[in-house]
Amino acid sequence: MDEGTLGRSGRREWLKAAIVQDAALAFVIAILDISYFGNMFQPAVSWLNHLLVLLITVPEAVALTFRRRWPLTIFAIVWAVSVGAIVLSLKSDFNYTPIFGVLLALYTVARQGGRAAAFAALALTGVPAALDIWYPITEMSVDPGDEMTVIISGIAFIVPFVALAWGTGRWARASAAATERDQRELEAAREAVRAERVQIARELHDIVANAVAVIVLQAETARTTAPTEPARLTDVLAGIEALGRTAMAELRRMLRLLRTADVPVTEAAERRGLADLAPLLDDARRVGIRIELEVEGTPIHLDDSVDQTAYRLVQEAVTNIIKHAGTGSHASVRISWSDVLILDVVDDGAGRRPEARRELSTGHGLLGLAERIALFGGELTASPYRSGFRVTATLPFSPASNPDPPSDPPTEPPSDPPTEPPSDPGPNPAPNPP
Repeated sequence: MDEGTLGRSGRREWLKAAIVQDAALAFVIAILDISYFGNMFQPAVSWLNHLLVLLITVPEAVALTFRRRWPLTIFAIVWAVSVGAIVLSLKSDFNYTPIFGVLLALYTVARQGGRAAAFAALALTGVPAALDIWYPITEMSVDPGDEMTVIISGIAFIVPFVALAWGTGRWARASAAATERDQRELEAAREAVRAERVQIARELHDIVANAVAVIVLQAETARTTAPTEPARLTDVLAGIEALGRTAMAELRRMLRLLRTADVPVTEAAERRGLADLAPLLDDARRVGIRIELEVEGTPIHLDDSVDQTAYRLVQEAVTNIIKHAGTGSHASVRISWSDVLILDVVDDGAGRRPEARRELSTGHGLLGLAERIALFGGELTASPYRSGFRVTATLPFSPASNPDPPSDPPTEPPSDPPTEPPSDPGPNPAPNPP
C-alpha cells in the first residue's frame, strides 16, 4: 500500500470517528433542548405535541452530525428549525423554543468559517436568542412591572452562552492557525537546515574527496613507478605535496567560515573557474591519464557562481576518470561557447584500473553536480559511452531566475572493467546538442 493510499485511508478513518463524535454530541444537544426548552416530559402534553417536537429535533440532530463538513449550510438549517419552532410556539399552544443546537452550529461556523461568515452567523443567532427572551413575556403570566426583570434574566442567561460559543470557536480557529503557522515555520527551518547540510556535503566533497582521491592514486603511481622510473618520483611527490597543501588551505578556510553564522557555506571554498583548469589537468597527467583540453568558440565573462560550477563539473569528471578509468586511459575535455556553455568530458576506459577505486568513491559526486547545475537552470547527462564514460552539461551564462529541481541522479561511472575490448572514441567526440 503506497503513501497516498495510507493517507486517504487515514482520512476516511478520521472522518468516520468525527461523524460518530458529532452524532453523539448532536444527540446530547437534542436532549438538552428538549429538556430545558420544551415540555415533552410533562404528563399533560398531548401526543401531537410530542410528535411535533420529534419532527423538529430529529432533523436538527441529523444536520448537526455533519456540521464540520458543511458548517454554513448546517447553520442555516438549524437556525431555520429553531426560529420556526419558536415562532410556532408564539402563535400556538406549542411549547418548544430550542437554541442549544444553534449555539453548536454557531461555534462550528466561528471555528471553520472566515471572519465575515462568523460575524454574520453571530448576528443571525441574535434572532432566535431575542425570540427566546421574549417568549416568556408573551406566553406566561408576567406582571407588567416584572417584564424588564424577565428580559434581563433572559439576557443574562442566553447572551453568555452565545458569547461563549462564538468566542470559543474564534479562539479555536486562531489557535489552529497559529499552530499551522508554527508548523510551517518549523518545516521551513528544517528545510533550511537540510539545504545547508546538502551545501556543506557538496563543498566537503569538492574540497576533500577529490583531493584525497587524486593524492591516493598519485601515491600509488609513485609506489609502482619508483623502481623503474626513480626520476619521476620527485615530480609525483611534489604534486602530492602541492595538492595536499591546497586541500588543507581550502578546508581550513571552510571550517573558519562555517563558524561565522552570517557567511554562506558556498563562500567557504576558494573561488575557482574554467581559467584554473590547468593544475587540475596536470594532476591527472601525473597519474598517467592522457588528457586534452579543447575550447570552441569565443569565451565570455561568466558569473562567478556559474564559472565555479563549470570548474567543479570538470573537476568531478576528471577525478572520476582517474579513479575509474585508471592510468593509461585517454580523455578529452571540450568547452564549447555558443548560446550556452557546453562542457563535455569523455574517456575511453582503456587504462589500468586502480585497485582502490571502490574505496575512493563517495557515491555523491554526480548527485552533487546534478543539484548544482539544476540550481542554475542547466542540464547534466552522465552515462557509459562506448568503452568509457561521458559527462556532458549545459549551463546558461547567468544563473536562471526560476531553475527546475534536479531530476533523477545520473549514473555513476562503472567500477568494473568492460568485458569487451575497448574501442577508441576518438580524441574529440562531439557533445550532445543541448
